[in-house]
Amino acid sequence: MSADSAEDVKMSSSIEDRVINLLNDSMTTTDDNEKVTNLRKVQELVLHNDLLDNFLDEILGFQNDRDIDVRRFVVGFIESACKKDPEYFPKVIMNLKVMLADDSSNVIKKAIQTATQLYKEFLKWICKGKINELVESVYEEWLQIKLHLFGLLDNADNDGIRTQAIKFMEMIVICQTRKDQFTTGDDFNLDSMSSSQLIDLDALEEEAKQVFEQLIIFHGTPHISSVNLMATMQTLTLISKQRSQLFMAKVIQAMEALHANLPPTLAKSQVNSVRKQLKLQLLILLKHPMSWASSTFQTQITQLLIDLGASQSEIYRCLNEHRKRAIKMEPKDVEVKRIKLESDELDDEDNEPPPVIPSAKITKNEANTAIDITAEDIIPRLNIDNVCDLVLVSLLALPDSMPHHFQATYTPVAAAGTASQVKHLARLLSSQLTAQGLGKGVQEMVEKMTNLSKAQLSDEQTVEQNQKIATIIGKSIAQELKKQEQLQSQQQQQQQQHQQQQKVRLQQSGKQLSGGVKLKQLNLAEITKPLNEEVKNQMALDAINRILKEDKKYFFSTTQLETRIKILAMLSCEYNDTSNIESLIRNYAFEDIRNRHEILFNALYNEFVFAKKRDNDFTHYSVYLTKLLQDLMTKTELKDRDHFLTKFYSECPLLTVQSIDLLKHFILSDDMYTLSVSTGINILKDLIETKRKHAIKLISLLLELCIHPEKSDVRSHSVKTAKYLYETYNNDSIRQPIEEFALKALRYLLEPQPPAVIDKETTGLWNDDLIKLCLVLYLSLLPTSHRHIHDLAVVYVGTSADTKRIILRVLEGPVKGMGMNSPELLLLVENCPKGAETLVTRIIHVLTDKQPPSAELVSRVRDLYHKRVSDVRFLIPVLNGLSKAEVIGALPKLIKLNPVVVKEVFNRLLGAHVESGTNFQSPLTPAELLIALHNIDPTKCEIKTIIKATNLCFAETNIYTAEVLAVVMQLLMESNPLPTLLMRTVIQSLSQYPRLIGFVMNILQRLILKQVWKQKKVWEGFIKCCQRTKPQSFQVLLQLPGPQLKAVFASSPDLQPALQEHVNTFTDHQRSHIPQSILDVIFLSTEITGELQTTEANEETPTIGSNIPTEQTATT
Repeated sequence: MSADSAEDVKMSSSIEDRVINLLNDSMTTTDDNEKVTNLRKVQELVLHNDLLDNFLDEILGFQNDRDIDVRRFVVGFIESACKKDPEYFPKVIMNLKVMLADDSSNVIKKAIQTATQLYKEFLKWICKGKINELVESVYEEWLQIKLHLFGLLDNADNDGIRTQAIKFMEMIVICQTRKDQFTTGDDFNLDSMSSSQLIDLDALEEEAKQVFEQLIIFHGTPHISSVNLMATMQTLTLISKQRSQLFMAKVIQAMEALHANLPPTLAKSQVNSVRKQLKLQLLILLKHPMSWASSTFQTQITQLLIDLGASQSEIYRCLNEHRKRAIKMEPKDVEVKRIKLESDELDDEDNEPPPVIPSAKITKNEANTAIDITAEDIIPRLNIDNVCDLVLVSLLALPDSMPHHFQATYTPVAAAGTASQVKHLARLLSSQLTAQGLGKGVQEMVEKMTNLSKAQLSDEQTVEQNQKIATIIGKSIAQELKKQEQLQSQQQQQQQQHQQQQKVRLQQSGKQLSGGVKLKQLNLAEITKPLNEEVKNQMALDAINRILKEDKKYFFSTTQLETRIKILAMLSCEYNDTSNIESLIRNYAFEDIRNRHEILFNALYNEFVFAKKRDNDFTHYSVYLTKLLQDLMTKTELKDRDHFLTKFYSECPLLTVQSIDLLKHFILSDDMYTLSVSTGINILKDLIETKRKHAIKLISLLLELCIHPEKSDVRSHSVKTAKYLYETYNNDSIRQPIEEFALKALRYLLEPQPPAVIDKETTGLWNDDLIKLCLVLYLSLLPTSHRHIHDLAVVYVGTSADTKRIILRVLEGPVKGMGMNSPELLLLVENCPKGAETLVTRIIHVLTDKQPPSAELVSRVRDLYHKRVSDVRFLIPVLNGLSKAEVIGALPKLIKLNPVVVKEVFNRLLGAHVESGTNFQSPLTPAELLIALHNIDPTKCEIKTIIKATNLCFAETNIYTAEVLAVVMQLLMESNPLPTLLMRTVIQSLSQYPRLIGFVMNILQRLILKQVWKQKKVWEGFIKCCQRTKPQSFQVLLQLPGPQLKAVFASSPDLQPALQEHVNTFTDHQRSHIPQSILDVIFLSTEITGELQTTEANEETPTIGSNIPTEQTATT
């Protein structure tokens, strides 16, 4: 047993240690989520290990924490503690009361929810436990909490807080009333309590009824919000379900009044939501057994549901549920009990003490009774004549268009004219009249209140008369009575004071810091003596060290923090001769640069002010700024470095030469500083834009970096920045230096050797990199400054061949940026300098690479070609802008060029170089181009060259389709004489598109009509085509005259046996249609054929198809 107890003690101590550690972590951490997590762990350990007594005050001490979630946790902890052991109510009730007055609405809502749960636990506790002074004090605090929460219904500014107060009042009504036969569930209620010294069951029930009346009044308030209105409806419905015999009648009347008088402050969408909620709650009440047992309730609810748009099926479905349950109850009992309750309420109202000055107006509590009286008075008056008069009178105020509110809430009357509908209409009119203070019910209630007021006044007058009589009878008697009254009042006051002293005063739990330390005044002159400078400096250093180290132990206000920053900055400047103090403060700032950078700014501005006072001696200011910037470059993280380096450069009061040199070093030392190039160039750009006083120095640095020979990334960033500044600012102070430097670098190319500023290796020779270095800035500005294109032409003429090659290579991007409509570029084409023809040609090529040339560009190129430059290559870029005749005339020269150039020519004419979707127009169609190539005079161009050109066309299969080639062959057949390359094109087309075989046969037949054998080259091609197209060509061969057929056999002997086999397949009738001379040529030997040659030569040329037996002839 001793070992087990020791182990339990050890485990308990370990749990306590863990709780202590968690509490310490919660006190020191700055992360609110971590703090809440630790406290939840503490709650679990404390509640499950019976350690509440040990750590209750420590946990409750967090209720003053600045974080809302922490304070909400404390409220939840109070709830858990009291549910575990109600004996903690005296210790935590004051904490809960304080949390109900918190600044945060979320904390207040959580506190109200906790109060709703704990009030029932408190009632259970005082019913079972002994009543002592401590319990009485807790009970009095609960009374104050209840009054405070009841008051929130009217005083709270937050709808959420008001909604939680409504739920608390719902709990009060359910908890402090008795169950009836329709109550469901085992909720704590008045039947579960027993009367005691503190608990008066009748008083609690009376309080519950008053709370219910307060909810009814709030439910009918005109200024209620939609959220609170729907929450109140739900609460009233729930109360009516649990305590139907007490409250259902009033709930139905309240909902009926709400339907007739919706709050005017609701929007259209809110009206729809409220009506849907009202319909839902009425359906719930209709399902309740009490509504089924009372025909009155059922009729009222059904009529309201019909007005709200409920369908008959929904209503019948609810009624059928009651029939299935088969609950039987006598309606008479319900009616009697309801009437009895109403009379009891009237009796209770009579027994209440009257106010000091009674009012003659009816209150909300009497509104339902007034509605009933007025409704009974209206029902007999709703005859046909009165209803017609009401309708006619209302027409006078009828608006021109239907109001949106009426349109949204109107539902057709399903049972118009019935007794139930008349009664319902009377109640609706009664509700509206009562709300306006009109009607018989209002008059009767006003008379009742007036009579009560008169009775009270008469009682007061009687008392006054008795006092006068007593005064007249004898002054001594009155004085004696007065003395006795004074003695009695003094005794009562003494008893009350004694009771108050005896009562236990509850205090808020939780540990708090309090107390102070008294300081003793010291005479410094008596106890101090002068110190030497070394000691002073060391003491100052130690003091500043202590100040810097203690910053985390205290919380500073904004004003205190600003003052502290100013003091540290001033100390840094005052002790600038003592470098230790200055570096100490600077290093301290760099430890947390994000939160302490203001110290550095203040110190820098103080240095500037001191330099002004020292006759503009900025030596120390420059040193301090340089050290500061160096530390920013080396001691900070990348993100902080980029942000604060830019900030200090931009916002420093004076930019020194040393700081500019340091910036240059920072940009060029990318191996030492990560990503320093982009950051440094951006800083330089910002300084040029903002520090106009130093703009010349800064622009010079930027331009120097633009031609830096070793750092390509530095060069590219600098050129982009220079281009941005040139395009953004229309200011000569910025644009002119950039222009002059770009032209100066361009003219370096005219020198025989590269200048030393770009030739760091001093080789004395130009290379591709150095040439591009001189061009990069100029070319980046060219799309913006078009007039400088002429300078490029001048340099191109006077520079070396290698330089010209590089210029032509890098020219594409800038020229595209200029566009072919640039006036300066057109002027250059028009006035092309001698020796710059290649440059101009390259420019035109670039401009027309992906789009057709403009009319202005074509005109200038045409003039230049005809007047100065006769080279046909000059026309290639603008071919699509020339006329058809011009292009055909230039074709013989164009196809003689290099095959690559010829390919480019055809691409431009055929549109192969144009992107899809571009509006392309060519002077020649593909068919016209191929025909033009066939029609080229052989004396101007060799046949081989023409064949190569046609092959390029045939290679474009997506352009030269079968249809296009058919058109070409058709048009070529119409030429006279036939083109030399006709049959070559026919054979090539057939080999590329075999499906053209029928069309080719037609071509061959037409060639026979044109006596193709008279043109040697074409005849040879004809024979080759027949040879390649056999057996389809046999029909064509049979149409040839005998001598020509013999010539075919002589050229291609293999055709004769094949044709013989073909003819042998003919019938005798078919063979009879073939001339005998043709058959002899086909079947006889060469000698016989020679004898017949003379005879056949005299015969006429047969027509096409005469030698071919048709099917009809064969059949005959």
